[in-house]
Amino acid sequence: MSDQTESRRNFMVRAIIGIGAFIGAAIVIPLAGFGILPVLRKKEPGWSDAGTLADLVVNEPQERRFFQTVKTGWQEEKVERAAWLVKRSDGTVAAFSPSCPHLGCGYRWFAQEQRFKCPCHGSVFDIDGQVLGGPAPRPLDTLAVRQDNGRVLVQYEIFQVGTAQKVIA
Repeated sequence: MSDQTESRRNFMVRAIIGIGAFIGAAIVIPLAGFGILPVLRKKEPGWSDAGTLADLVVNEPQERRFFQTVKTGWQEEKVERAAWLVKRSDGTVAAFSPSCPHLGCGYRWFAQEQRFKCPCHGSVFDIDGQVLGGPAPRPLDTLAVRQDNGRVLVQYEIFQVGTAQKVIA
């Protein structure tokens, strides 16, 4: 009877450990998912208001500053962003990332030359963002843009620099 008592005791110990492990997993797995998944989940950038369409002059690029709501895990903060906006003669608007695709420097519009120029390494771009000279590996990065009730909305994204392909960072 000693062997039978021992096997019952082993069974009960193993059953209690198994039930405890099951209950522990049932609690820990959802909590881990709740804690980790928001950080790992890819977030689509929202639309940010970049000002009025009426303030843009046709074929005169204008740098606009605006705030983008950025969610990191559980936190939400407003971050100041910028974009170059170009109003076309047909009323459409093009938006360019403010960072040079070569090394991420800030470029400027030189109205007298009708060119965007990056002062750091000498990249030159036309009003459509195409490379005219310098070490830039690709044209200026375009941002999604739309118009809503006379307002220009931009979907700001950050891109990898130094690559021939436009890749979201």
